[in-house]
Amino acid sequence: MTGETTASEERQAGPGPFTGSMKKLPRIEFELSAEQFALMGFPRLQQGLPLTAVLDGGVLLPQPGPDPWYAVQKEPLTPRFTQIGPALYAFAGQIVEADIEYGSAQMAVVAVDCGTVTLRVACAPNDDGVLPEGTWETRYAAGYAPVQAIVEESFSSPVGRTVDLTLWGFSRLLLSPNDSAFGTWHASSEIPPTPYTSDRLLIQARVHRQGI
Repeated sequence: MTGETTASEERQAGPGPFTGSMKKLPRIEFELSAEQFALMGFPRLQQGLPLTAVLDGGVLLPQPGPDPWYAVQKEPLTPRFTQIGPALYAFAGQIVEADIEYGSAQMAVVAVDCGTVTLRVACAPNDDGVLPEGTWETRYAAGYAPVQAIVEESFSSPVGRTVDLTLWGFSRLLLSPNDSAFGTWHASSEIPPTPYTSDRLLIQARVHRQGI
């Protein structure tokens, strides 16, 4: 699921009216959770529909390892947003927004300008409960994170920048216990307006350039 869309992938996603400039727009993939789908009111999702969302990377640990992590530095980093797995991205860029919570353990929610998109992540503290030095605006962050679209906030967050998208295709991992196709991926050009609980839904979308 990495790189540019191949001809076979475009056919698998279903027919659509988009040619030329649409295919030149950056393509990204993210997860839409069952909770988000419910908060949206279970709309019919299909190829070609616009969507405005905050891309969220969840809670990241402050040191490299097998779990999603982040690192912060003062020196500039080239903006990066590179897919390394299903809805999983390596990212780098400048912190453009930060909200730091002070208490027995610090926590920061930051927005990182990754070039193509702005990614929101929650930065966990070190073992001593303190954030790595420099976790604030103007610093640079890198790491990797699973990316989810937040369309309807279930809580109030002062940090997060929306991105305008055009839906392109859907991959649904069937995990309902009684489903005869349990454990398989199903690709389509639309998702019907019905709830899903066990399944995972990944969306491929085209990112609008600023001003489009």
